[in-house]
Amino acid sequence: MMENHSDAFVAMMLDGKDRDRYTYTEYLRDMRKCAYQLEEQLGGIEGKHICLLANTDYRYMVLLGAILFSRAVAIPLNYNETVDNLMFAINKADADAIICSEYPQTESFKDLAVISEENLFDNISKSLDEKALRDFTDEEAQQLAMIMFTSGTTSLSKGVAISVQSLFGNIRRIFPLVFINESEDTLNSKAYTNFPMYHLGGILAWLSWTSLGGTICMSKDPKHVLTDLSNITIDFGAVTPAMLKVWVNCIKRGHKNRIGNVKHLLSGGALIEPPLIQFFIDNDLTFGQFYGMTETCNAVTENFDMINHIDSIGKAVDETEIFCVDGEICVKSWSNMMGYYKNPEETAECLRDGIIYTGDLGYIDEDGYIYLTGRKKNLIILSGGENVSPEEIETKAYENPLIKECKVFEKKDRIAIEIYAHKEDEESIREYISNLNQVMPAYKKIYFVEFRDTEFDKTASGKIKR
Repeated sequence: MMENHSDAFVAMMLDGKDRDRYTYTEYLRDMRKCAYQLEEQLGGIEGKHICLLANTDYRYMVLLGAILFSRAVAIPLNYNETVDNLMFAINKADADAIICSEYPQTESFKDLAVISEENLFDNISKSLDEKALRDFTDEEAQQLAMIMFTSGTTSLSKGVAISVQSLFGNIRRIFPLVFINESEDTLNSKAYTNFPMYHLGGILAWLSWTSLGGTICMSKDPKHVLTDLSNITIDFGAVTPAMLKVWVNCIKRGHKNRIGNVKHLLSGGALIEPPLIQFFIDNDLTFGQFYGMTETCNAVTENFDMINHIDSIGKAVDETEIFCVDGEICVKSWSNMMGYYKNPEETAECLRDGIIYTGDLGYIDEDGYIYLTGRKKNLIILSGGENVSPEEIETKAYENPLIKECKVFEKKDRIAIEIYAHKEDEESIREYISNLNQVMPAYKKIYFVEFRDTEFDKTASGKIKR
């Protein structure tokens, strides 16, 4: 498909008024050259587990293709994670090598083959050598292709094992034909996204939009999105719920040009408040919402009728069956994960007979529209699509002996903590939390600290009630 797209543009990197554009022909060439350079540095890479710790950009797209079509296993890592959590993921995934982009603490990866992304692409620009790449065959469908880490309800992340079938078993169409004038002619249509490629949303944007021959637009610096979009016009915005709130303010101030005069909006990763959706509809933008999880390796529901079903996450996508078991949303799909990598106990909890038990509670109406009502477990999902384990942060808090009991929760789309401690220790604890925030990723920082003067209510087994 990418060969057929040839001179259409696959990616556009935005930097204010400047932009770098790459055709599908250039993309395939760079992918093959990258695969050759990786083998020059690592030897044969088929079957090797290669981590990616880099910013989401055109180069990331090249690296993903080069790794996957060389039959190596790609392991996208969250660039904003703590070193401890990164090392846990690297060890858990049996990593052989890591490709880093200007990461300041590469000495932590001393047991791995470390490749500088900058040096790698410098070699690519100077060399004409390419590796022949080929599509996967049906016989390779159940081969491991990717391990993507997702936060669980304990302090330890789980590595989702994704097969060739899960990635490439079907063509994804996250942009319905009604959004593109009932036409398949999507060559060079521009879609802006800020979903990172260590997140399922970023992977789905890559798989979907390249299959359509569209142009994926990304900011070189995500903080400059409004400046970047002021200088182009886009057809689609596939962005996180947190970014949608920024875009609302632009429209309210009469600056639709600062969001690229976008026509169609798509989002997912966390529930979106109906008033937010209604605002965009009232301002003549079409809106689509998706629901999925890393374990399903796909958006398994879609809602393109927000006017009539604004509270719903939509209907099941084609070739996917969704039903409820004791109120829990369950998914049967061709894209479901193989299991959690080398974690049979957790796999048995989530994946049974090919069915994903999502941990989300909800119901399905008579028209097939699905509604969520809560979480089966305690995972906090922020509007940026990031998953936060309260137990992970509580474990860090308990390293301070002055904290007798604590409970982490979500408040105003931020992380909050309630603490039971002696009154005279509160100031010292606040200082400890402030210092802890300095080493935490932004989405895990504790924004609200509340104190109580009595112990928490507990279960019969002594666990704090949530």
